[in-house]
Amino acid sequence: MGLKDLFSSAGRSKSKLDKHIKTVQNQYAQSADRYYAMEQLLEMAEIPAIVGLMKRFTMNASKSIEDEEEKGWLYKRLLGLPLDTVLPAAKEFCLQSDNIAWVLRVVEELASKQQEWDILDALLAHHPPGYERDPSAKVQLLTHLQEIDDARVPDILAGYLEDPDEGVRFFAVEALLDIGEPRSLGPLVARLGNPAEDSLRLRTRILTGLARLGWDVSAHRDVINKAIGNDHTFDGTHIKER
Repeated sequence: MGLKDLFSSAGRSKSKLDKHIKTVQNQYAQSADRYYAMEQLLEMAEIPAIVGLMKRFTMNASKSIEDEEEKGWLYKRLLGLPLDTVLPAAKEFCLQSDNIAWVLRVVEELASKQQEWDILDALLAHHPPGYERDPSAKVQLLTHLQEIDDARVPDILAGYLEDPDEGVRFFAVEALLDIGEPRSLGPLVARLGNPAEDSLRLRTRILTGLARLGWDVSAHRDVINKAIGNDHTFDGTHIKER
Protein backbone atom coordinates (compact mmCIF):
# COMPACT_ATOMS: atom_id res chain seq x y z
CA MET A 1 0.00 0.00 0.00
CA GLY A 2 1.53 3.34 -1.10
CA LEU A 3 1.32 6.62 0.82
CA LYS A 4 -1.42 7.91 -1.46
CA ASP A 5 -3.48 4.77 -0.83
CA LEU A 6 -2.75 4.86 2.90
CA PHE A 7 -4.25 8.33 3.32
CA SER A 8 -7.27 7.71 1.08
CA SER A 9 -10.60 6.70 2.57
CA ALA A 10 -10.35 3.23 1.07
CA GLY A 11 -6.78 2.88 2.30
CA ARG A 12 -7.74 3.85 5.86
CA SER A 13 -10.62 1.37 5.79
CA LYS A 14 -8.33 -1.40 4.56
CA SER A 15 -5.76 -0.58 7.22
CA LYS A 16 -8.44 -0.64 9.91
CA LEU A 17 -9.79 -3.95 8.63
CA ASP A 18 -6.34 -5.55 8.61
CA LYS A 19 -5.59 -4.26 12.10
CA HIS A 20 -8.75 -5.77 13.58
CA ILE A 21 -8.24 -9.11 11.80
CA LYS A 22 -4.68 -9.24 13.12
CA THR A 23 -5.93 -8.63 16.67
CA VAL A 24 -8.63 -11.28 16.33
CA GLN A 25 -5.94 -13.83 15.42
CA ASN A 26 -3.48 -12.83 18.15
CA GLN A 27 -3.52 -15.58 20.76
CA TYR A 28 -1.52 -13.45 23.19
CA ALA A 29 -3.71 -10.33 22.96
CA GLN A 30 -5.94 -9.39 25.87
CA SER A 31 -9.39 -10.95 25.62
CA ALA A 32 -10.95 -7.48 25.86
CA ASP A 33 -8.92 -6.34 22.84
CA ARG A 34 -10.06 -9.33 20.80
CA TYR A 35 -13.69 -8.70 21.76
CA TYR A 36 -13.33 -5.06 20.69
CA ALA A 37 -11.80 -6.09 17.36
CA MET A 38 -14.59 -8.63 16.78
CA GLU A 39 -17.24 -6.00 17.53
CA GLN A 40 -15.63 -3.63 15.06
CA LEU A 41 -15.60 -6.27 12.33
CA LEU A 42 -19.24 -7.07 13.03
CA GLU A 43 -20.12 -3.40 12.68
CA MET A 44 -18.41 -3.27 9.29
CA ALA A 45 -20.92 -5.96 8.21
CA GLU A 46 -19.16 -6.62 4.90
CA ILE A 47 -18.04 -10.00 3.60
CA PRO A 48 -14.25 -9.33 3.91
CA ALA A 49 -14.78 -8.27 7.53
CA ILE A 50 -16.85 -11.35 8.33
CA VAL A 51 -14.30 -13.63 6.66
CA GLY A 52 -11.63 -11.99 8.81
CA LEU A 53 -13.83 -12.36 11.88
CA MET A 54 -14.23 -16.08 11.23
CA LYS A 55 -10.44 -16.42 11.44
CA ARG A 56 -10.92 -16.24 15.21
CA PHE A 57 -11.96 -19.88 14.99
CA THR A 58 -8.56 -20.83 13.56
CA MET A 59 -6.64 -19.69 16.64
CA ASN A 60 -6.50 -21.09 20.17
CA ALA A 61 -6.02 -18.35 22.75
CA SER A 62 -3.40 -18.82 25.45
CA LYS A 63 -6.12 -19.06 28.11
CA SER A 64 -8.42 -21.99 27.32
CA ILE A 65 -11.47 -20.70 29.22
CA GLU A 66 -11.34 -17.35 27.43
CA ASP A 67 -10.82 -19.15 24.12
CA GLU A 68 -13.96 -21.25 24.58
CA GLU A 69 -16.04 -18.27 25.70
CA GLU A 70 -14.92 -16.08 22.79
CA LYS A 71 -15.65 -18.75 20.19
CA GLY A 72 -19.07 -19.43 21.70
CA TRP A 73 -19.84 -15.72 21.74
CA LEU A 74 -18.75 -15.32 18.12
CA TYR A 75 -20.78 -18.34 17.01
CA LYS A 76 -23.94 -16.79 18.48
CA ARG A 77 -23.23 -13.39 16.94
CA LEU A 78 -22.70 -14.92 13.50
CA LEU A 79 -26.11 -16.56 13.74
CA GLY A 80 -27.64 -13.10 13.92
CA LEU A 81 -26.10 -11.79 10.70
CA PRO A 82 -28.01 -11.46 7.40
CA LEU A 83 -27.83 -14.59 5.28
CA ASP A 84 -26.63 -12.71 2.22
CA THR A 85 -23.55 -11.70 4.20
CA VAL A 86 -22.75 -14.66 6.45
CA LEU A 87 -23.23 -17.48 3.92
CA PRO A 88 -20.97 -16.04 1.17
CA ALA A 89 -18.43 -15.21 3.89
CA ALA A 90 -18.67 -18.76 5.25
CA LYS A 91 -18.07 -20.22 1.80
CA GLU A 92 -15.08 -17.98 1.16
CA PHE A 93 -13.63 -18.68 4.59
CA CYS A 94 -14.03 -22.46 4.33
CA LEU A 95 -12.34 -22.55 0.94
CA GLN A 96 -9.25 -20.85 2.33
CA SER A 97 -9.03 -22.32 5.83
CA ASP A 98 -7.93 -25.62 7.38
CA ASN A 99 -10.13 -25.15 10.46
CA ILE A 100 -13.73 -25.10 9.27
CA ALA A 101 -15.76 -27.01 11.86
CA TRP A 102 -17.18 -23.97 13.70
CA VAL A 103 -18.18 -22.19 10.50
CA LEU A 104 -19.83 -25.33 9.13
CA ARG A 105 -21.93 -25.35 12.30
CA VAL A 106 -23.04 -21.81 11.46
CA VAL A 107 -23.93 -22.93 7.93
CA GLU A 108 -25.87 -25.91 9.26
CA GLU A 109 -27.88 -23.66 11.57
CA LEU A 110 -28.69 -20.90 9.07
CA ALA A 111 -28.68 -22.28 5.55
CA SER A 112 -31.45 -23.99 3.64
CA LYS A 113 -30.65 -27.48 2.35
CA GLN A 114 -29.84 -26.08 -1.09
CA GLN A 115 -27.66 -23.31 0.34
CA GLU A 116 -25.78 -25.76 2.54
CA TRP A 117 -25.13 -28.13 -0.35
CA ASP A 118 -23.91 -25.24 -2.49
CA ILE A 119 -21.16 -24.69 0.08
CA LEU A 120 -20.50 -28.40 0.64
CA ASP A 121 -20.23 -29.10 -3.09
CA ALA A 122 -17.66 -26.33 -3.42
CA LEU A 123 -15.69 -27.79 -0.52
CA LEU A 124 -15.86 -31.31 -1.91
CA ALA A 125 -14.49 -30.02 -5.22
CA HIS A 126 -11.75 -28.21 -3.29
CA HIS A 127 -10.89 -31.26 -1.16
CA PRO A 128 -11.37 -34.30 -3.42
CA PRO A 129 -9.88 -37.71 -2.60
CA GLY A 130 -6.19 -37.12 -3.18
CA TYR A 131 -3.02 -35.96 -1.50
CA GLU A 132 -3.12 -32.92 0.77
CA ARG A 133 -0.28 -31.86 3.01
CA ASP A 134 -2.74 -31.18 5.81
CA PRO A 135 -5.98 -33.22 5.51
CA SER A 136 -7.60 -31.68 8.62
CA ALA A 137 -10.12 -29.60 6.65
CA LYS A 138 -11.05 -32.69 4.63
CA VAL A 139 -11.72 -34.67 7.82
CA GLN A 140 -13.82 -31.82 9.26
CA LEU A 141 -15.81 -31.69 6.03
CA LEU A 142 -16.45 -35.44 6.12
CA THR A 143 -17.39 -35.23 9.80
CA HIS A 144 -20.00 -32.63 8.93
CA LEU A 145 -21.29 -34.70 6.01
CA GLN A 146 -21.63 -37.79 8.17
CA GLU A 147 -24.27 -36.03 10.26
CA ILE A 148 -26.43 -35.08 7.27
CA ASP A 149 -29.40 -37.29 6.49
CA ASP A 150 -29.11 -37.33 2.71
CA ALA A 151 -28.94 -40.21 0.22
CA ARG A 152 -25.85 -38.67 -1.39
CA VAL A 153 -23.69 -38.95 1.71
CA PRO A 154 -22.72 -42.68 1.65
CA ASP A 155 -21.59 -42.47 -1.97
CA ILE A 156 -19.54 -39.35 -1.24
CA LEU A 157 -17.90 -40.99 1.77
CA ALA A 158 -17.17 -44.13 -0.25
CA GLY A 159 -15.08 -42.05 -2.64
CA TYR A 160 -12.72 -41.18 0.22
CA LEU A 161 -11.93 -44.85 0.80
CA GLU A 162 -9.39 -44.24 -1.99
CA ASP A 163 -7.74 -41.26 -0.32
CA PRO A 164 -3.96 -41.63 0.10
CA ASP A 165 -4.15 -40.50 3.74
CA GLU A 166 -4.81 -43.44 6.07
CA GLY A 167 -6.57 -41.23 8.59
CA VAL A 168 -9.03 -40.02 5.96
CA ARG A 169 -9.66 -43.58 4.75
CA PHE A 170 -10.19 -44.79 8.30
CA PHE A 171 -12.65 -41.99 8.99
CA ALA A 172 -14.58 -42.86 5.83
CA VAL A 173 -14.75 -46.51 6.93
CA GLU A 174 -16.05 -45.58 10.38
CA ALA A 175 -18.60 -43.15 8.94
CA LEU A 176 -19.93 -45.69 6.44
CA LEU A 177 -20.23 -48.37 9.10
CA ASP A 178 -21.95 -45.93 11.44
CA ILE A 179 -24.50 -44.96 8.77
CA GLY A 180 -24.98 -48.61 7.93
CA GLU A 181 -26.33 -48.19 4.41
CA PRO A 182 -26.33 -51.65 2.70
CA ARG A 183 -25.06 -50.26 -0.59
CA SER A 184 -21.81 -49.37 1.21
CA LEU A 185 -20.95 -53.08 1.48
CA GLY A 186 -19.39 -53.20 -1.99
CA PRO A 187 -16.99 -50.26 -1.47
CA LEU A 188 -16.02 -51.50 2.01
CA VAL A 189 -15.23 -55.00 0.78
CA ALA A 190 -13.34 -53.55 -2.17
CA ARG A 191 -11.17 -51.59 0.27
CA LEU A 192 -10.71 -54.66 2.43
CA GLY A 193 -9.44 -56.64 -0.56
CA ASN A 194 -7.34 -53.86 -2.08
CA PRO A 195 -3.75 -55.17 -2.18
CA ALA A 196 -2.48 -51.63 -1.72
CA GLU A 197 -4.25 -51.27 1.64
CA ASP A 198 -1.49 -51.60 4.24
CA SER A 199 -3.42 -50.45 7.32
CA LEU A 200 -4.10 -53.34 9.68
CA ARG A 201 -6.38 -51.22 11.88
CA LEU A 202 -8.46 -50.23 8.86
CA ARG A 203 -8.90 -53.81 7.67
CA THR A 204 -9.73 -54.92 11.21
CA ARG A 205 -12.27 -52.11 11.56
CA ILE A 206 -14.04 -53.15 8.37
CA LEU A 207 -14.27 -56.77 9.52
CA THR A 208 -15.51 -55.76 12.98
CA GLY A 209 -18.04 -53.33 11.51
CA LEU A 210 -19.43 -55.88 9.08
CA ALA A 211 -19.70 -58.41 11.89
CA ARG A 212 -21.63 -56.01 14.11
CA LEU A 213 -23.95 -55.01 11.28
CA GLY A 214 -24.68 -58.67 10.66
CA TRP A 215 -24.63 -58.28 6.89
CA ASP A 216 -24.65 -61.28 4.57
CA VAL A 217 -21.25 -61.17 2.85
CA SER A 218 -21.49 -64.53 1.11
CA ALA A 219 -21.12 -62.84 -2.28
CA HIS A 220 -17.63 -61.76 -1.21
CA ARG A 221 -16.31 -65.03 0.25
CA ASP A 222 -12.96 -64.96 -1.54
CA VAL A 223 -12.10 -61.49 -0.27
CA ILE A 224 -13.31 -62.23 3.27
CA ASN A 225 -11.47 -65.52 3.50
CA LYS A 226 -8.20 -63.84 2.51
CA ALA A 227 -8.70 -60.96 4.94
CA ILE A 228 -9.98 -62.84 7.96
CA GLY A 229 -7.55 -62.84 10.90
CA ASN A 230 -7.32 -64.06 14.47
CA ASP A 231 -9.94 -61.62 15.77
CA HIS A 232 -12.80 -62.82 13.56
CA THR A 233 -14.40 -65.94 12.12
CA PHE A 234 -16.30 -66.41 8.89
CA ASP A 235 -18.91 -69.10 8.30
CA GLY A 236 -19.31 -68.39 4.61
CA THR A 237 -22.20 -65.99 5.16
CA HIS A 238 -21.51 -63.83 8.20
CA ILE A 239 -18.40 -62.48 9.91
CA LYS A 240 -18.29 -62.86 13.68
CA GLU A 241 -16.02 -61.44 16.35
CA ARG A 242 -14.11 -63.94 18.45
